[in-house]
Amino acid sequence: MSEYFRRMFLVDMVESGAQEVSMDAISLNTGELLVHYMYTGHIEITTQNAQDLLEASDMLLLSALKQEIEEFLRRHIDSGNCISMMNLARLYGTEAVLRDARKFLSELAKEVIATEEIHLLQEEDLIETLQANSSQENNFCFLQNTVMDEKLMHNTSGVRLIQQAMQSPRSTYPPQQQALAVGDRDGDMWLCSDTNNAHWQPIQKPPTECWHYSACASPGGIVVSGGLCNNIRQRDCYSYDACDAQWNTLPPMSHARASHSSIHHNHHLYIVGGQDGQDSLNSVETLDMNTLQWSHLPPLPVGIQLCYLAIVSNSLFVLGGCNRGWSADVHEFNITQQTWRSRSPMPERGDGGAAVQFDGHVFVVGGTTGTCMRCDPRSNQWQSLHRLKFNHIWRPSLVWDGNIVICGGRNNDTIESYSPITDEWVALSLKMPMIGFMTFAVPPPPAPAYISIWLYNC
Repeated sequence: MSEYFRRMFLVDMVESGAQEVSMDAISLNTGELLVHYMYTGHIEITTQNAQDLLEASDMLLLSALKQEIEEFLRRHIDSGNCISMMNLARLYGTEAVLRDARKFLSELAKEVIATEEIHLLQEEDLIETLQANSSQENNFCFLQNTVMDEKLMHNTSGVRLIQQAMQSPRSTYPPQQQALAVGDRDGDMWLCSDTNNAHWQPIQKPPTECWHYSACASPGGIVVSGGLCNNIRQRDCYSYDACDAQWNTLPPMSHARASHSSIHHNHHLYIVGGQDGQDSLNSVETLDMNTLQWSHLPPLPVGIQLCYLAIVSNSLFVLGGCNRGWSADVHEFNITQQTWRSRSPMPERGDGGAAVQFDGHVFVVGGTTGTCMRCDPRSNQWQSLHRLKFNHIWRPSLVWDGNIVICGGRNNDTIESYSPITDEWVALSLKMPMIGFMTFAVPPPPAPAYISIWLYNC
């Protein structure tokens, strides 16, 4: 039975006692294909029905079918549809499709400019393309075809995009530099603006100095929340704008907490667990970064602190953590359905480790045992991989330059990089600014794109 129908008929919903269930959101043709698929396990996916099938499989929680459709879409991305594919991928949380479509947009920018769907390009994708593209001709054509038309020239957002892309007239596009920002448990933070030079500079601390706070990467920089100040749990939240090097105050959390976990996804900040001085918390809340409104989410099945978080296909994974002892449990929160379910536990606990999402998989690395484990959410199976070379306890991890990187820890300042392709760890020449308990490591966003304005024939 489909998980959708299992929930419909086994939970106390109106449909559970109905003689007939109407599904108006699914067309007749799509419905016939789904019934055939449910009985035979086979379905014919075409360019004409793929979007309808994706919408239906997402609604009916048919994860295996949804995966088949994702693979079909990935094979059919081209310069003429990559923008539509990006928008579709965001709508249904298909990260692999989004990643491949972005690659097409980046590599075939000049061809995409000439397509009719260039006007479907979203603001964040336009900015990312301008920042990543070294061709000034392509950048000007993007602006000309998306922003610099009569309608958008009178739109505040459109004018702002032009100003952002032209901050330094007649300058050349600067060479790409790799940067890294890190912070320790006590609230000290550093920035290495060029990792090739390995020079760390202090970052201004947040307005409220805390320890045992949580921090995560955001599109503009860093978001920090909660923690201990004078041994009192805090509700405060701040965002750090890496471009302006300034802290901004966000609305406080509804619950004061420390030793909690946080992650940013799709314009939302998610806060999970922690402790309030007496107990481990099971509460979960989210801040809409557009409206700046907090919302309570269904609580975790258990109270937990110091857990690891990862987002895969619009699902929040909560891994490990501590509650009178370290746990290997894994819980998945479906952001669309607003429901929790338990998943296969980790092969080992990985106390003091970290988690990241890479290519649709969850990786747990580091900790007291130097573990490296990978979970495929589709099959709900874990695989143990090559262990780290160094001891990384209480250290952050991130995806950086196409690899998984883990930074320092309690007993060393080494930064190791892991290749999921070769299953090998390599120590980088760059060292952490200190040895100790680290809270976060994030790559700051790239500097704004700079272009010269000349008259090109686009």
